[in-house]
Formats: sequence, structure tokens, C-alpha cells
Amino acid sequence: MVIQQAIDVLKRGGLVAFPTDTLYALGADALSPEAVDRVLAVKGRNRGKPVSVLVPSVDVARSLAAETTEHVWTMAAACWPGALTIVVRASTKLPRVLSGAGTIGLRLPGGNVAAAVLNALNGPVIGTSANKSGGPDPADAKTVQRAIGGLIDLILDGGRVTLGVPSTVLDCTQTPARILREGAVARTRLSGLIAVA
Repeated sequence: MVIQQAIDVLKRGGLVAFPTDTLYALGADALSPEAVDRVLAVKGRNRGKPVSVLVPSVDVARSLAAETTEHVWTMAAACWPGALTIVVRASTKLPRVLSGAGTIGLRLPGGNVAAAVLNALNGPVIGTSANKSGGPDPADAKTVQRAIGGLIDLILDGGRVTLGVPSTVLDCTQTPARILREGAVARTRLSGLIAVA
């Protein structure tokens, strides 16, 4: 019932905070420019700064990427579901506000609530952290409520997240791939995958 409520909010362009394996995400329909604009406004985020997208499956991720090698998906499959965000060339189906630089960060997250939301929607959802830009990492619903609760439509309280740190971001638009941010997935784990390319 609560998941369906979240889906209804997302489908009408609303914003939903929900737990992933890493942090609480500020979710919105990633294919709606208006919803993306609202996310950026709530966060107080510069439009030029990239925002990641959560996907329910590798197939959906592939549909949002352009000019991507099979090795990229091999690396993703080794860590998904999980705390790895891969940066790839963006498909033209994504709003320009999301992919103005021509790239997009994609992640298939772990966590039961995230999986339920993404699978029920069966489409891409904005996955930026549910906080003000530069604010405390949102590892529980209370932190989200204090930061942005009055500015969004719904918070799904799934308790404290498992990891409590951001995802690792891997730039796969170049060869070899390059780690842009080390987070929950350790550099040592990725080094072997990158070296296989």
C-alpha cells in the first residue's frame, strides 16, 4: 500500500524520499524535466552539477546509455545491486537538465524498499541524496525530515540504511574507467575489474 502511494506520487511528478543501501534517495521521475527541476530546487543544487539515476534493471540502464561497451556492463553486473554508480554517455531520451554534459550516472541499488519502488515503477528514478546540497548524509528518515521534509511529498521510513555512505562513482566514458569518488565500493574491489578491460 505504501509503495503504491509512492508510485502514485512519482507518476504525477512528485518527490519521494526512500532508503537505498547507501543513503536515503530523493526520488523523482527521471524522464520528467519538471520533476528533475523540482529536485534541484529542493536541494538548492546548481543545474550544472550532475544528478544520478536509479534503475530497476540492467536492461533499463542500457536503454539510458549510448555508445557503451560490454565491459561497462560486466563491471556493473559485478557490483549490482549495490553501491556502484557508473557514468556513461547519456541517451537522448533523458531530459537535457539531467544530461547537459552528455553523460549520466546510473545505479541499480540494493535495499528492499528501493527495489520495491523501482520495480513497481519499472523506470528510472532520480537517486540523488535526500538532503540539501552539502548537508549531512541522510542515513535515516529523521535526517531527511529535518532537512527537506516540508518540501517533498512523501518519505518512506525504512529505518536506518545499511551502509550510510555514498556510492562509489566510476567514470566509464573513458578507457580505462576512472574512479571519480570512492565510496561504499572499495577502490581495491574495482581495480581488478577495471584492469580486465
